Amino acid sequence: MRLRPYKSCDGDIVAGWLTDEKIFSMWCAGRYQFPMTGAQIDARLASGGDNPCEWMMTALDDDGTPVGYFLLRNADWKANSVHIGFIVVDAAKRGKGNGRQMLALAKQYCFGILGMKRITLGVFHVNRRAIECYESAGFVPFGTEEEPFVYNGREWKVILMECVRNDE
Repeated sequence: MRLRPYKSCDGDIVAGWLTDEKIFSMWCAGRYQFPMTGAQIDARLASGGDNPCEWMMTALDDDGTPVGYFLLRNADWKANSVHIGFIVVDAAKRGKGNGRQMLALAKQYCFGILGMKRITLGVFHVNRRAIECYESAGFVPFGTEEEPFVYNGREWKVILMECVRNDE
């Protein structure tokens, strides 16, 4: 697996992984409209294109086929911190270690290339598989957001997780 910057040709592929409305809602917390389209992701690319603190990445398998996607945002260059969000792996590739591998590459990129000391993310408490993936990739909980997200009348609280670079 390898990482490269997101390209607009990835949009429809990523959107195709988000066909279940509940999974879609866990992924975006209402920031996009269901059903997902590549044009919605491309609009985010266009709107964030000049933001030096936000960029999108695509994970590729050994054949160069997209298998994952995430957004790096809220880069704080003074505090050496960045937030990773909108993490998704091809539905056909989930449960096989691809998410953990993609996060390992994201950590290498953030720590090694960007020189960050801390990576944060948020995950809904109902998304057990994602929580387990993030924990296996070295992220640990450090708090929760005050405002829950409401999905079909149910409140989902956001667990905040972090991975801190070990400089020893």
